[in-house]
Amino acid sequence: MGTFLNVFVGFLMGFFMSSSMNRWYGCVNSFLQLLDATRSMQMQMIALGVHRERVETLTRYGILSAWLLHLSLNNSSETSGSHKKPKSESLQLEKRWVLLEKVRPHLVNPKEKERLLHHQEGYALVWTWVASLVGRMSQDGEIPPMASPTYGRIIELVEMAYNSIREVRALDMVKAPFVYVNTLAILVHVNHILNAISFGLVVGMTTQVAMDKAEKKVGEMPRLLGCLFMQFCMCMVAPFLYLALLDVCVCISQPFTFQETKLPALQFIKKLEEDVANATVMADNTKWEKPRFKK
Repeated sequence: MGTFLNVFVGFLMGFFMSSSMNRWYGCVNSFLQLLDATRSMQMQMIALGVHRERVETLTRYGILSAWLLHLSLNNSSETSGSHKKPKSESLQLEKRWVLLEKVRPHLVNPKEKERLLHHQEGYALVWTWVASLVGRMSQDGEIPPMASPTYGRIIELVEMAYNSIREVRALDMVKAPFVYVNTLAILVHVNHILNAISFGLVVGMTTQVAMDKAEKKVGEMPRLLGCLFMQFCMCMVAPFLYLALLDVCVCISQPFTFQETKLPALQFIKKLEEDVANATVMADNTKWEKPRFKK
């Protein structure tokens, strides 16, 4: 029974590890897609020669969306992981905006903050402003008209950002079923008990043979010592590895809860801001005249 559970639990642990890693990498890729959409939007506007104020507004909205999503995911993980009474949505929103003003001041205007303050998913609604601004710029002639492929490409960037936000939120909210994780934990502990009993029986048999001085039983000592070593590896080392893997898988499956497995979202956002600033400087310092779609 212990040997069967060792194989069965090992199979389940491998499946759980694979799904947890896919979930973690899915969150990373979706978050990076959101940041790439902001970079691509800036490059499109620079290539079309859009006025600098418009470009800064679009990139600021993208950075604001990334910051709000990052703070929202970390705030929700702290609320779900704590044993205290969950705060109301209004208090969570106020805390989120206070943190935003603390870590990234002057990123949002007071009027924009007033409109976004009452919405739980302000990080997604910001891209509605981006889509509306892009449409206004198209009607004003600052970028190609709506029937052009270039305009369609710009709208695809907005859709990519919105889809990436939805995927990150879905991966954060839809976790592994509790029944599956609970059953796996029970199997791991039952496997520990059976392995402990099996190892205890082997130790008792080996001790009995070692204390008996009969020649026939003394000849069995090498075989029993080999069995003792194998049982030690199977019944002591393997269960500890399974228990450690179970803990690791639970941590990996929640990318915004545990400090050891959190996404480096803060580093990604700071790198985005640095890339945006560097791209602005490089676009302003060229040997040729800047492009301009609108004459």
